[in-house]
Amino acid sequence: MTDSIMPSPDLALQQLLDGNKRFVSTSLTHPNQDGDRRIALGNGQAPFAAVLACADSRVPPEVLFDQGLGDLFVVRVAGNILNDQILGSLEYTALHLNTPLIVVLGHTSCGAIGAVAQGAELEGHIASLAPAIQPAVDKVRDMEGDLTDNAAKEVARMTAEELINSEPIMAKLVKEGKLKIVPAFYELESGEITML
Repeated sequence: MTDSIMPSPDLALQQLLDGNKRFVSTSLTHPNQDGDRRIALGNGQAPFAAVLACADSRVPPEVLFDQGLGDLFVVRVAGNILNDQILGSLEYTALHLNTPLIVVLGHTSCGAIGAVAQGAELEGHIASLAPAIQPAVDKVRDMEGDLTDNAAKEVARMTAEELINSEPIMAKLVKEGKLKIVPAFYELESGEITML
């Protein structure tokens, strides 16, 4: 699997968007989910895209993009924020698996972002999420519309930008045109994913 030819970053993005259209229209194809695919993946992986998504149970990237086993390298954390371990995971897929695309996927009604936006008291290690989210909340506080959703879009943008500028690995791959990193936003009710 690791010697397969990767699509261009733009083609990888189009494959995801096409899959989301199938999801929205409920005409899912469930690709690469059979026994042959499972067995083939025993020899290695070659995901054509990576997704940094929220841990929210309503936001499973493989389902939302109608993809199968080995298609996506998914990292999930509340609020789709970035820390060293998440960055290291994404560096691995970009550098060692040659994954050409990373999507940072925010979503409507995000509980982690909503809690920070509302100034809720966060218990235990949940509080460790707030420092990565608070700058986005502050930036959009005076915007029209829903504060949580506006902040979730801004977190996705800020996280994507942080990834794009991350030295030494991500910035180099982006500059060489081998990697594209884009923010996106998922609407829970409609099922639609839009690029930000």
